[in-house]
Amino acid sequence: MAHAHAVDQKIENPGSLKASGLLTGIFSLFVVIGVIGFFSAFSSDQLKAWTSFLRAHFYFMQISIGALFFVVISWITTSMWTAPVRRVAEGLTAYLPFTIISTLILFLGAGTLFEWTHLDIVKNDPILAGKAGYLNQTFFMIRTLIAVLGWNFFQKRIVGSSIATDHGADNKAVYDSNRKTGIAFLIFFAITFSMAAFDQLMSLDPHFFSTMFGVYTFAGTYQCVFATLAIVVILMKRTGYLNKVVNENHVHDIAKFMFAFTVFWAYTGFSQYMLIWYANLPEETGYFLVRFTPGWEWWSYGLFISKFIVPFFLMLPRTFKRNDTAVFIAAVWILGTQFFDLNWMIQPQVYAKAPNLTFTDVSVWLGFLGVFGLMVTRFYKKHNVLAINDPYLVDSVYHHHI
Repeated sequence: MAHAHAVDQKIENPGSLKASGLLTGIFSLFVVIGVIGFFSAFSSDQLKAWTSFLRAHFYFMQISIGALFFVVISWITTSMWTAPVRRVAEGLTAYLPFTIISTLILFLGAGTLFEWTHLDIVKNDPILAGKAGYLNQTFFMIRTLIAVLGWNFFQKRIVGSSIATDHGADNKAVYDSNRKTGIAFLIFFAITFSMAAFDQLMSLDPHFFSTMFGVYTFAGTYQCVFATLAIVVILMKRTGYLNKVVNENHVHDIAKFMFAFTVFWAYTGFSQYMLIWYANLPEETGYFLVRFTPGWEWWSYGLFISKFIVPFFLMLPRTFKRNDTAVFIAAVWILGTQFFDLNWMIQPQVYAKAPNLTFTDVSVWLGFLGVFGLMVTRFYKKHNVLAINDPYLVDSVYHHHI
């Protein structure tokens, strides 16, 4: 149970991030490594290059759009406890404009990645022919662009309004506006994010279909959002930016959501597997059969252990969720397991015998990390890292658990 003490006290503005050039240099180096890794693979193995690109593209896209989902929920519910960390989450959405670029690049690799883009194959496959009204390259490009452009529209509108409060915009007007805009975003997000999961991940096996797939992908996404938020908040707390406003209660709240969505991810994964196992339909079971062949079997069991069992027991104790170091380690672990989860969704369709991880997979992921880091830190350098005029800020600073 959370309590709040209304305290007539002004919170000191920590200002914007003053990061050293070293951090920018590291992220820039990652970008260079990613570009070299992608084009080196592209010259010899285009399939490897594009699968690595897809994994990294979806990984960082889902964190950024998931962060916007968290921000919107905070506005709609007028959540008090999120006030000191909401601007941090808004910063994570600064990567969204790059998703337009990465999506356009992904279109170039669609012919290599997706079997349904080849008309000769579709004509000779009754199942693919039946899905051709949806799974065709033109419609895929149109609906994907609508999704990413829509996400960027909502991001600019909602985050821009939040930043305006730092410069004197009326809080009540901003709250009213962002709640209304947020409701529209939630409807748009529910449709477009599920669609993105279906199109970019599930359609790698165009014969497979699961109504649970979008929910499963969202569960992993939101788990990673809180892991990323925990890492950035703790780093800003330790470097002095948020140490006066973020306390163990806020860390506890973030960790509780990390724990909750760890359980929810396992629940959705089991539900999807159980329903497909019980129905035993050929177009559905093939997806799991390839993942439980000898080459991929250890990966499937390892994913369940690493992404659910380990973080579940690590984050179960209350004392763990109130310890910065412990939460930080758990968050890094969760973000690592998300890489393996996406690999589990992508690689079996192109490397059916066994996982195929090389330098290309790591280098391309680092390249996207570099872009993500540059865009997010640029946001923090340009704007206050704390929504200093949020009317719930003072109460949130002094909230505690009993």
